[in-house]
Amino acid sequence: MTLSAFLKEPLEGKTSLSRVVWLYGVVGSLLIGAVELFLDPENQFVMRVYTILGFFFGMYVTLATYRCAKNSKSPLLARVVRISAVLTLLLLPVLTYLELTGALSLTGLMQDPLLE
Repeated sequence: MTLSAFLKEPLEGKTSLSRVVWLYGVVGSLLIGAVELFLDPENQFVMRVYTILGFFFGMYVTLATYRCAKNSKSPLLARVVRISAVLTLLLLPVLTYLELTGALSLTGLMQDPLLE
């Protein structure tokens, strides 16, 4: 299997739902998360690039999950997965924005005027 096929097949809905969830979702997220261990948290540019790449990875996995939900043997599971994917597609940009603006950090929360 080529890298191109490895990346395109889930978006075309040709991969099993379990493979998308476990390989692309879980293992992929662990690999992306492991990259953060090697990054300097003080370097704001690198952390912003990492956040944006994480956003694109999350969008990829979510779209692949939505497209491959039809491969599930259970129609109920397919519907739940698709509803969850749509909710994720709506929330992911909001969470990315909050992360990029620092609203999700502990210092961002401590500077909230409502807490004073």
